[in-house]
Amino acid sequence: MRTVGFLLLLPAALAADVVLLKDGGKVSGRVTDKGGSVEVATEAGLRTYLKEEVERIVTSPKELLGGSEGLIEEAKRDYEQALASGPAERSLKLKDAVAKATKAREAYAQARELFPEERHTDLDQKLVQVMQLLRLLRDRMGSDVARRGGPAGAAAPPLLLPEAVAVLAAPERRTDPAKRAAARDAFRAYRAMHPEIGDVASAAASYLARPETDWKLDEGGRKALDEYLAGPWLQDPLKTPPGSHLEAARFLSERVLALRKANPQAAVDALCLFGAAHLGHVPDGPEAAAALAAFGLAVRDGVPGTAEGHALRDLNAWIAAGDHDLAVLAFVKEHRAADTPAVRFVWSTALLRLAQSRQRGFERAVAALGTVKAPDAGAAEHLAALAKSIKAVATCSTCAGEGRLRCTNCFGRKEVRFNCGKCMGSGRVTPAAADPSGARPGLGRLSEPVPCYPCRGRGYEKLIKCEKCKDGTVDCRQCDEPKSPPDLSEICGSSPCPLCEGRGLVFRKVLWACRGCLGAGQRLVPRADPSKILP
Repeated sequence: MRTVGFLLLLPAALAADVVLLKDGGKVSGRVTDKGGSVEVATEAGLRTYLKEEVERIVTSPKELLGGSEGLIEEAKRDYEQALASGPAERSLKLKDAVAKATKAREAYAQARELFPEERHTDLDQKLVQVMQLLRLLRDRMGSDVARRGGPAGAAAPPLLLPEAVAVLAAPERRTDPAKRAAARDAFRAYRAMHPEIGDVASAAASYLARPETDWKLDEGGRKALDEYLAGPWLQDPLKTPPGSHLEAARFLSERVLALRKANPQAAVDALCLFGAAHLGHVPDGPEAAAALAAFGLAVRDGVPGTAEGHALRDLNAWIAAGDHDLAVLAFVKEHRAADTPAVRFVWSTALLRLAQSRQRGFERAVAALGTVKAPDAGAAEHLAALAKSIKAVATCSTCAGEGRLRCTNCFGRKEVRFNCGKCMGSGRVTPAAADPSGARPGLGRLSEPVPCYPCRGRGYEKLIKCEKCKDGTVDCRQCDEPKSPPDLSEICGSSPCPLCEGRGLVFRKVLWACRGCLGAGQRLVPRADPSKILP
């Protein structure tokens, strides 16, 4: 799977040089000099360009990087100076550092895109360094780039909080779909109304959002959950003191450890969900730290969470900032140890957004979605519908959606010219070249070039209509019809996930993946089949 991820990150390792065109275009591939033209073997097929169309040919990434290395060092110095400055100067220094690091990141990203061969993997290491620097700068500036909008508006709760707690605590009520949905919506509403119970209310809403059977609790797990739900910790959530939260977390951690001791494969996700929620309301300390391991939590940069949660926060931060290529790179280089369905799904959405912004590479997003191990049948149908939606509107990588390619025989001129050997195709010659014998003395007094006599100033000896095309172009063999590059809205609709309020993480203080959106923070609606949304 590591190889698959790397191949999805980069184009096929075919490019050797980069042809910079005078119109601003850039073409990567094996370049062959054909005299009056250059031939470029790209991953999408053969391209040919007249020498007059080419600005220059770049043979090394260094030619595109300029002073990027220096910019990185300057950004580091600005960061160090910011730490020693007052608030006003610190803000300016950090902004300068971000601007320099961003400029360097763009140069390295472009160089890597144009030079995707394995021998240039040192560019990946530089991108990782820039990515880590940008992450450090943004964290220091206090910008929560992972957040995509505020919480959804809180509607009037369908049940009073005590009634919602009663549904949650009673197994016979939880099995009623209508009561379960009403209690779920009530916890979501009270979460917005009372942030002080936010994490516990989020856990209750997340638990009730899935059918009871989806949690796959065995008899011991159900008994432990019912004991917890009948305990004193949820009877009046608005008045639960910190000590009770710690007591609840300890109770759940003991049950989780006992169940795993009896059966290492025991399903304990529901117990861990509530345990993590209570830890979000517990002050830091040794007692809280003791319960972390039981729920699969680790503290990084002062924030507790699962390995999956930490990875999702980072990937979603890059996506929210518009740095889709860095999200892709972060998955491949830093988060493979947390390669869960949610992390891989968010990586796939980053590839999709990257393809949409670059207007090519949609096939990589489709391939990535195919590697996501769906947690249930509904998720599998959703992933298939997303892939189908992408394929329906994706532009061809060979012709960029135009449906036609410039003829490589006539360079789009609709005819093949055989240049005049005298003027080399220019149609003009110097006076001396026009009369090398000196038989026409008057020409010697002219200083400006004169029309070439052999070709009558046309520049060519023969003109033959191109046999390979009719109008300077040929049909693309890889696609059926022209397509304009799609907007993301043509692939899928989206709205903030109501369970996690668009964060991709259930809790505010503990990093725990939201199952309602597979960690993406958005509920995606595939255009190919809008009914296939995540359950």
